[in-house]
Amino acid sequence: MNIDLSKWTLIEIGQLEDEFEGFDDEMIFELTDGTVYYQSSYKYNYCYSYRPLVKIYSNGLTKIIVVNGLDDFAEIEETNAIKSKIISDFKGWTGDTIFEFQNGQIWKQAKYEYKYFYAYRPDAMVAKIGSYYIMTVKGKSIRVTKIK
Repeated sequence: MNIDLSKWTLIEIGQLEDEFEGFDDEMIFELTDGTVYYQSSYKYNYCYSYRPLVKIYSNGLTKIIVVNGLDDFAEIEETNAIKSKIISDFKGWTGDTIFEFQNGQIWKQAKYEYKYFYAYRPDAMVAKIGSYYIMTVKGKSIRVTKIK
């Protein structure tokens, strides 16, 4: 790892709620205690793990997440999120995909990206990050806008 953790304070040890597929642009991480963080600076490092243990560190100004089994870290910030289920079959996103939630909310993909993966009525989480929203399903994230 290219960071000296002796200069950081360990503030939380936890476990991710769902799948982890590494660090990427605009990722959201939910811990089993309900705390939600988003990756605040771009970094890419692929590593698949199901519900890995994590450590959250702070140096007073910045927080980082270190995932068990990955020799890397990402800068994070805490945020709030809404959780619901996507109704019906889910097949990822194709550029202008509409997502209907069990709680009645409807969201639309806001950033072009194609990602196919199938899940039946998966859990979804949407967090407001600055002026936009990010939706995460099964460890994969996409920008969305609220329709209803």
